[in-house]
Amino acid sequence: MGITRRKATVIILFTTLIVLALLVLSLTNKKAELPEDWIFTVDGYAVTEDEFQFYVKEQRAITADYFFRIYGVQVDEGFWTRQYGENHETPTEYAKKSAMTALLKTKQEQFIADERGIAPYKSFDELKSDMEDENVKRAKMEDSEGTYYGLPQFDLNQYMQYLSGARWPDLVETQVKKTKMSETELHVEYASKSAEYVRVANELTAALATAGQAKEEKVLNRLDISKEETESLKFWESLAAASVGETVIGKYMGEDVVATLTTKPEITKLKLEEVKDSILYGSAESDLRALIANTNKLKIVYNGNRFSELVVN
Repeated sequence: MGITRRKATVIILFTTLIVLALLVLSLTNKKAELPEDWIFTVDGYAVTEDEFQFYVKEQRAITADYFFRIYGVQVDEGFWTRQYGENHETPTEYAKKSAMTALLKTKQEQFIADERGIAPYKSFDELKSDMEDENVKRAKMEDSEGTYYGLPQFDLNQYMQYLSGARWPDLVETQVKKTKMSETELHVEYASKSAEYVRVANELTAALATAGQAKEEKVLNRLDISKEETESLKFWESLAAASVGETVIGKYMGEDVVATLTTKPEITKLKLEEVKDSILYGSAESDLRALIANTNKLKIVYNGNRFSELVVN
């Protein structure tokens, strides 16, 4: 009797695990859901003609500029299929190759974000739907004077950039844990860029005068200048970079001024401990960009001749 009960329990448990596995697979395996208009897959995920044309569109101007610079030709009726040069280059193939490079980098970033639990992978149609929902939400917030960050409405290219920017800090954080630097490597990196690891004081003194007035020595504090006052910031930085006794002409606080530097801002060399995190994050970000750019291991499967027969027009 005991053996019979154990077998029954094992069978029930095994059956339950199979059912759960099939349920999870049905919920998560988007790779199996290939739409009718797919032209190739990347690691099993479908790319439709609509999606690929989005990337091609972004390469049209770059392609036209390339063929004008290299071959001196302009876009006309037969431009996209005509062959040029000894290598028989065609604008269509050039644009498709450039579009593929851009698409694969985007996919690679999406895959990494998905694998690291930052943002789930979404198809092109899902992204377009999300963008439309976001635009509706922002329009309602605009009407009710609500607060949101960024543009009031996105086009698809802007929305893709918005998503990438939003997940980038989290991607870097996860990469920091993967990028290992020994103490020796930290010291070498610090030594190689020691000239960059300095703190510049926010104050300098200069004999300053506006048009028609005598010079008067003043303390100019960079923190008094708002980010919007770009001309004033540029003037302050030009003074800070000047030698003592050197005169700089420019615009400061909305006025045309001339100033002779009398005291440079103090420059303090930062210690390794003060810039250690900056070095680690900079190295992690560099590794992450290299990882995203390395798309060679992505597996591409084409749907017959649909990709090769695709013509840019």
